[in-house]
Amino acid sequence: MKNGILICVLALLLAACQQPTVYVFSENLQDEQRNQLDAALSEQNLPYEYVDLEIPSDFGEATLLLSSDKIYQKETEQLATIMQGLGYEPQVSYTTRSNHFYGDGNIGFYLKNAVAGTTFVMPKKLRTTQCSEDKYNDLLVTFTDKYADFTLPSGAVVRLGWEFLYGYVVIYYKNYSQTYSHSQPLVNTPFGAKPSDTYRFTAHVNNPSWLDCSLQIVYMD
Repeated sequence: MKNGILICVLALLLAACQQPTVYVFSENLQDEQRNQLDAALSEQNLPYEYVDLEIPSDFGEATLLLSSDKIYQKETEQLATIMQGLGYEPQVSYTTRSNHFYGDGNIGFYLKNAVAGTTFVMPKKLRTTQCSEDKYNDLLVTFTDKYADFTLPSGAVVRLGWEFLYGYVVIYYKNYSQTYSHSQPLVNTPFGAKPSDTYRFTAHVNNPSWLDCSLQIVYMD
């Protein structure tokens, strides 16, 4: 009987040792963002710990780094959802055990407000993409310092105010607004994968439908 209990205890300890850990790196987050992150991490399934190291400069604003020896799909999806809930578009990368953090399924969670303390520059021309209604894809949106001009399918131009606020692009329409999170994913083109500036809309609006679009510019050179 004692041997059976001992085996059960050892099995539980072994399972605990094998459970992966989420290593959390964060930079330049607003206090509200940090509070939201703490709350969301406490509700997901894996143990986690904050790491007080700088995020590599070649990482995007939101990166999940997975160990290539073992991948926990459900848990990774939970962590990606946390990033999306904070207004970021997660990118997934893979590493090997040569990085001492990442073996046995351990996960790196990297989140940064890359524009904090820098001058934000909005591209002058973007195109709508990933629209809720296909007819609004590929509309031209031209930005000046104060205005975003949407050229609609009819040819009409609608001028809206915009600003950069707490790491988000915010476009104002009547008594509400649409908010966009910024990322720089590679986009597949006939000429290969090309870099982009992508502004993903963070909420659905009832009207007008052309605000239910992300904005993107792809750099071909």
